[in-house]
Formats: sequence, C-alpha cells, structure tokens
Amino acid sequence: MDIKLLEDFVCLAALESFTAASRERHITQSALSRRIKALEAWLGSDLVDRDSKNFCLTPQGRIFVPEAEVTLRRLYNARDAVRVLGDSGDFEITVAAQNSIAQTLFLDWVKRIEARFDRVFVRLLSEKLSECINLLNRGHVNYLFCYANESLTLPIDEKKFAYTTIGKESLIPVTIPNQNKSPLFTLPGSRENPLPFIAYAHDSIFGRAVDQLIQDEAHSCFLSRRYENPYSHTLKSLVQEKLGFAWLPRTSIVSDLEQGKLCRSGDEHWDIEFDIRLYYHPEASSSQELAVLETSLEMAAELIS
Repeated sequence: MDIKLLEDFVCLAALESFTAASRERHITQSALSRRIKALEAWLGSDLVDRDSKNFCLTPQGRIFVPEAEVTLRRLYNARDAVRVLGDSGDFEITVAAQNSIAQTLFLDWVKRIEARFDRVFVRLLSEKLSECINLLNRGHVNYLFCYANESLTLPIDEKKFAYTTIGKESLIPVTIPNQNKSPLFTLPGSRENPLPFIAYAHDSIFGRAVDQLIQDEAHSCFLSRRYENPYSHTLKSLVQEKLGFAWLPRTSIVSDLEQGKLCRSGDEHWDIEFDIRLYYHPEASSSQELAVLETSLEMAAELIS
C-alpha cells in the first residue's frame, strides 16, 4: 500500500473537506477521492459516509484515524533514523516504550535528557510490551519503558537488566456521559443487562490485570466482551463511539475527564495501579550513560518525595 493513501486520509480527516484536503495535498479533488476509495478497498471498509450532506467519517473511519497517525509516525521515525544514523557528534539513545508511556512520561524523561547534552539523537520504538521486551533482550535498544504490577510477572531477566521506578499510572474504568452527564455505562452492571466491555488483548499486561480484577470476588460484575485491541488509544476511540466502556490509563485521558468528554464508569474501587519502570543495562559506564541513569534516578527520587 502506498504511504500517500494514509497521508491523504489523515489530512482529509483533519480538514473535514475534500476540497481543502485536495488543495493541501496538491492534487485534484477527483484524484483524492480515488485514493480514499483505494484505501477503503484495501481495508475492506468505508471510511467516509458519502450519504451524509456534510462531511462525516464512518465509525470505522473515526477509529482508523489514530491508527493511521501511529503508522505514519513510525514510518517517519524510521526514515529519520536512517537519515540521521551515522552523523558524527551525536550521542545516540535507543528506547523501546509501550505506546501509552511514549505519549506521556517518556516526553518528560527525554526533555530532561536533552537538557544534559548539547547533541543527542533519540530513536524511539513504540510497540506492544512483548515486542519491547524482545528488543531489550536482543540488544536492539538501550532502555525499556514499561508498566509493571506487583501481581503480574514480566519476562525480563533481572540478573541481566536493572530497573528503576520513575512513574505511576492507574487504569480507570471510563465511558462517555449521557445527556444528563451521568455515565452511559456504570459498573457493576447486571445479569439482565451486562455492560458492553471494550477490552485489551488477554496476553497484554493491561489485559491480564483487568482479567485478574474482574475475576476477583470483591469485584463481581456483569460484562459482555464486545471489542478487543492491545492499544489504549484504540480502546478510547471505541469508547467515544458509544460502543462500551473500557479501562484506560489515567494520564492519557486527564483532559477528557476535566472537559467532561469522558467520565468514570466506577469509583476508585475499580482502579488498577501500575508502576512505570525504566529497564537498563546495569554495566553502564560511559559519562553519557551515567548521565541518563542519573536523570532517571532523579525522577525516581521525585516520585518518592
């Protein structure tokens, strides 16, 4: 598939106009329409509601927007890494991070790293946890950001890698509000009316944690598992489409909660706490590596205080 098809769709979704998007993409409106249809044919689903009087994406189109943006970002990052790699004078850091962390705590960490060096090149690989751990184990990255829960084990050899906890995260159950600003879906649900549940994949760390919670007698609830995906941003899109409720990372939805776009489906009793760990090679010895470690330990100390 041509990357231009994704770029066209993301542009169209942002501008909400074929005319404006074709102007931005420097192509005719008919050419843009053909490209969008080609993307829809590849996906096997309509992205634009052509029966609507005004521009409108289909539910599938709204869900696909963040996925297309993530794909393009990864491709751009890979292209930039190839172009930059080999430049002299740069201190290079390779980092693997779970997607939600890459959009939140990682940003604070990398700004602090940049403040310590005149020139630094950071190559970020944002993937599922299993893929991130695999990159660390195979020596393809220097550092790994990941979530950890005391009741769940991670397949990381702690004799080979050290870690420090530099942040906290909470998974909280959320839904959109109804017209009365009350939760559209409220835990625990009932046997007669189970709640539509948008879930993480069972093998993901968030999926395992949520599965463990709802199997606990103290958290008895009635759910109907409707959708499944490993990425929280996709779950959020499904929640926004009124398709159910989901447990989402608090730090990624703070503004949505404050603005009333999302609300809790249950009180703190339903929250799941996580540490955010930074794994690294304990034999770090260069001045640059020690500076990175010192920055991370500073964040750990701030967390404690």
